[in-house]
Amino acid sequence: MKGIPMWIFMNDAFFSIVQNREDSKQVLVRSRVKQDLLNAFGNKHEVIEMEDSDYRFRMFLDKDYVANAIKCHVQSIDYDNFKNSIPKEDHERKSYYLWVWQVMYDWQAKYFTRFI
Repeated sequence: MKGIPMWIFMNDAFFSIVQNREDSKQVLVRSRVKQDLLNAFGNKHEVIEMEDSDYRFRMFLDKDYVANAIKCHVQSIDYDNFKNSIPKEDHERKSYYLWVWQVMYDWQAKYFTRFI
């Protein structure tokens, strides 16, 4: 599974992870919201802002560090419903996440109806 990009949705962060083209030991973690990177990876790492890019905010991070950070987030899960775990005061995030959930739900329904 070499070079597989991914999207990660957390209850307080959304980001994309791709290979750093310049360093095979690093990944480029990209987000549309700066705070999402800080929520996921802390403030000890530089956040690069690129106004004319698809993902405006970026961090270049060691692969092992990212894997361990995500592992810690997974191990701290204490809820049984992801949508309800989004902080109540984060109405905008919940609204966008519900939209993505609905799009993927519709895709699932379309996919399985083709085989019935």
